[in-house]
Amino acid sequence: MKKIIVSSLIVLTLTSLKCFAAEDAFQDVYNLDRMYDKFYESPIPIPDAETVQPKRVQNISSEAKYHPMFKRIRIKITNFFRAKDNAYQEKMLKQQIAELEQEDDDFEKLEEGLVLVSDKSTPKTASEKENAEAVSESTENTVELTGGVKEQKAENDVVLDCDNVVYDEVKDEIEAIGSPVLTFPPQQVSLKADKMTYNKSSNILKAYGNVELIRDNTTVYGDYVQINLNEENAFMDNVSFKQTNFVVNARKASAENDKIVFEDGKMTSQGSYKLELETRMIGGQDFSRMLVDEEDRSYLSDTVGEVPFKVTAEDVIVEGKKDHDTVTLKKGTVFYGDKKLFNFKHFTAHTDKEHSYFEANYPELGSRYRLGMYIGPGFVFDMPNGAVVKAIPFLNYKSGIGVGGALKYRSANNTTDIMYGSAEDIFIVKGKQRLDDKLYFQYGVNSYMEEEFMGRNMAKYAAELYYKDSTIVRDTIAKDLDLRFTHKAGIGYMHNTDFNKYFGNLAPNDIGTTRFKYMAELQQSLFKRENKEEQKMFDFGVALQGSAAVYGTGDTQFIGRVGPRLHTQYKRWMQDVGFYISAFDDNTPLTYFDTYRYGRSSVYIREALRVNKYLAVGWSSTVTLSNDAPNDKMFQENAFIVAIGPDDFKINLGYDFLRQQTYFSFNIAMDMKGSELEYKKMEIKNPDRIAKVENKTEKLIPTFEEAQRAKLEKPADKKLQYAEVVDIEDPDREQL
Repeated sequence: MKKIIVSSLIVLTLTSLKCFAAEDAFQDVYNLDRMYDKFYESPIPIPDAETVQPKRVQNISSEAKYHPMFKRIRIKITNFFRAKDNAYQEKMLKQQIAELEQEDDDFEKLEEGLVLVSDKSTPKTASEKENAEAVSESTENTVELTGGVKEQKAENDVVLDCDNVVYDEVKDEIEAIGSPVLTFPPQQVSLKADKMTYNKSSNILKAYGNVELIRDNTTVYGDYVQINLNEENAFMDNVSFKQTNFVVNARKASAENDKIVFEDGKMTSQGSYKLELETRMIGGQDFSRMLVDEEDRSYLSDTVGEVPFKVTAEDVIVEGKKDHDTVTLKKGTVFYGDKKLFNFKHFTAHTDKEHSYFEANYPELGSRYRLGMYIGPGFVFDMPNGAVVKAIPFLNYKSGIGVGGALKYRSANNTTDIMYGSAEDIFIVKGKQRLDDKLYFQYGVNSYMEEEFMGRNMAKYAAELYYKDSTIVRDTIAKDLDLRFTHKAGIGYMHNTDFNKYFGNLAPNDIGTTRFKYMAELQQSLFKRENKEEQKMFDFGVALQGSAAVYGTGDTQFIGRVGPRLHTQYKRWMQDVGFYISAFDDNTPLTYFDTYRYGRSSVYIREALRVNKYLAVGWSSTVTLSNDAPNDKMFQENAFIVAIGPDDFKINLGYDFLRQQTYFSFNIAMDMKGSELEYKKMEIKNPDRIAKVENKTEKLIPTFEEAQRAKLEKPADKKLQYAEVVDIEDPDREQL
């Protein structure tokens, strides 16, 4: 009975319905790496002028359920040697304790003149043996309490607490009245109501009036609950409960096997959180760093009432699969305020068990360098280990109209894009695999690769294993004047690109070779002042950068540069300016890929101007001042961006003058408080699987010293001075 009741009742709590928590659903493991990575992989080198600790990606923390392969192996190896060492240390400690105890015993016996003798006690009689066995048997089922009190073990499947219990022999029914509470101690589940009945013949349990089902601090309210223990199903009238930031109401809820069905209800967002969606675009200036007075902001959500978004759907299906959670909406309509936006027939969102990324079958609109603009529908497929693949057939435009397609692979530790467009007959691959906390493997074909302060450079194809770390030393010179050190070491294979858009006099070559490269950067803030109320910022510092590379051909490349950098803001105008003096010896064989293009002296400029609440413009450029760039050009980077719209819905347009490339994106950051989802029927399939996955992580076991230290630091348990055990057993407990 316990198993059937618990399986029928507990699922109604929906404690695992986290797939609706948007603060978890819209994170991406790489979108938080650096600001301009949120757009397309920009070729513009953007030094980081901030002196605050960069945000860490939440879903790749040490608590993640999907530790990368190398990290799991590393921890297993460490645990193996720690276990051997701990066993040896434990053995030695016991041996030392035994030796000390033996020395103490020998000393005491010598002092008292004791002689060791063997135990020659009289054998026990048969009756004494029987008594000893009886005592031993009785103590096997007891628990020793401090103070000598013994508690008899008794497994209670169900505990009923009420004012009065009435048994109707005619109906063969038990009725509990007077604030009855039915509790399942092992599962910590309680059912409260004004009245409960249990019919022994039909095996049906009913609860009437002010029904409350409580589990894990979640309470489901209803007017009536009926559980058929023969059919293993249940239903509940006028259901309501709160989960995370949502309140769920339904006229009726029923549970059967591994499925829960809600009918004629709605789900309302009560908490305030932001729905953030972005498309990739040009890098340029980061408007989010700008200090903006709240009165100068504008929000699209301010133009609507208390319900900014409303979605109606005939069917909502939430399914907990082995490695994924999915949400499907069928035959629905989307409203913004009172305005109808569009209808849809079918929409499915996919996420992993940790909800660390989000993919759905919505259309894709964006642009890629050399591929051009593209637009097309998206189809998502689940893959093993919580990964998904999105297939996107599209139309693309680049000096003409073409067709093509893309595959996007996403997992907790990998993101890979594969694209092809016939407008330029170009094949593109861009991917990154996280192997350990600071160890990555990146690969690409006709894509920009991560080259730190050297900018984003394109290879025909490339693969690189690299280690990257960043450290901040706080208050090195004075308060809030910090030192940041970042370094990266990588080894890989690169093939020089055959695409020459702006390299000018550089000689082309069709060569591929291995490369080992180390890069390091020091940034020290020297003077900083900030006034958020007046929208003023002044941050002056110095940067020192260095790079050394050795190629498989025997060639080398050495670069060092130093210079001041400045980040300022005055009202609506923000800028970043830096100047570098460089020394370099560049003999790279990959001329189009990683030639140093900025000369002996250069300056980078990033300007941003917030014209009004709905318009902001930015410009980003790097200028060679020493007239010694290998392509004989002054401007090595030159691009602008225009952001149009309120702060929670931006449309961005950009243009790269050197690469003659147009970019487009939109960014959404809307507060979803008050938004509603109305449904005729919502099915929850496998609710016990939602947000639950086999923990594919390894935890470091403590060293012997750490374990001993923890024992010493552990507070002493409070001893029980008094215990009274009252055991009340229902004579019909087995039948109940």
